[in-house]
Amino acid sequence: MSSTGALPDGLRVLFVQGHLRENGGLRVVLDLARRFVRVGAPTTVFALERVEGVATAAPDPSVRLVFGADAHVPTPRRLPREVLRLVREARRHDVVVSGSEIGHGVLAGWLAARLTRTPFVVLAQGDLDQAVRAWVPPHLRRVTRLADAHADATICVSPGLVEGIVTNGQPAERVHVVVNGVDVDGLRTRAAQLPGAGRDARRPRVVALGRLTPHKGFDLLVRASAAVRAQGLDHELVIAGEGDERGALERLVRELGADHVALPGFTDRPEGVLSGADLFVSSSRTEAMPLTLLEALALGTPVVATDCSVGSRMLLDEGRLGRLVAPESVEALAGALADHLRDPGPLRAAAAQGPGFARRFDPWALARDHLGILARTAAHAA
Repeated sequence: MSSTGALPDGLRVLFVQGHLRENGGLRVVLDLARRFVRVGAPTTVFALERVEGVATAAPDPSVRLVFGADAHVPTPRRLPREVLRLVREARRHDVVVSGSEIGHGVLAGWLAARLTRTPFVVLAQGDLDQAVRAWVPPHLRRVTRLADAHADATICVSPGLVEGIVTNGQPAERVHVVVNGVDVDGLRTRAAQLPGAGRDARRPRVVALGRLTPHKGFDLLVRASAAVRAQGLDHELVIAGEGDERGALERLVRELGADHVALPGFTDRPEGVLSGADLFVSSSRTEAMPLTLLEALALGTPVVATDCSVGSRMLLDEGRLGRLVAPESVEALAGALADHLRDPGPLRAAAAQGPGFARRFDPWALARDHLGILARTAAHAA
């Protein structure tokens, strides 16, 4: 985390997103946009597609929101409209920022920035190699890597992402690290206002939170939870989120006879899931800087997490604040879960230190770090 000194006066920032479907990365972008405006940097969020019928997020009213086109418009008509509108917006701003290292947002943002000679910055929120392999269609992989390699700057949310960005061709001097932040007091205040009723306090509640996608490893968690319950260690498992893996997870729950597992769907209030839980589990196969893990720390919720990234290890202070287990291992997850259900004392003691540690990730200071990098990048390109 770097210190930026004086903030730029009126730097105009344009964030580019493919869409506003709810996910952790989008939450990071929208929170930054709100804070940028609050400290004097007019900010616009440009979403290429307006989608319907799925959980979406909206920026703070202080943040200007522009859509490229409706998703139902046929692609041959939609793409020119999106690009033209984005080019017009890029001309009105001092810097264009893609909210992700992959997706249509990074491609369209790079193109619009180059056409208008506006500085272009990528906010890398995942491992580039893994993200390209998992999410980018083969015919777009080369151009995606090209856009990432030729950004005027890249801001990584975890130091573990830097190597992949540099290996892809981005000069090391253009790569910066600014980790995610959390409003500890705000989160704890909202949690304290929640009603305390609604569940059997005698039955331990294990929770997980995130988009229902393969990389989150919720299938591993369901299997581990079912194995632990078969040992006679009763508990309920709540996995809050929505996504393409819902059908597969529901089938797995039925196959295992795991009637203690609930999939309640998307929530825009993570504190409602995390607060009062007996254990939060991050079962991910891959992560960068998991926001839900940081929020669990802020609320003092005991944590078990897969040791799948530098970011996860950083947030748990190398295991001091929670238990790290091997990724891709049902046995490791089941062992940690069973240990906690038998004796919750050790992880509760570790979690008590979580809120103090989470205060190191002050969102206002980190937003200023972002703005400092954007301002220097814009000034250098001028």
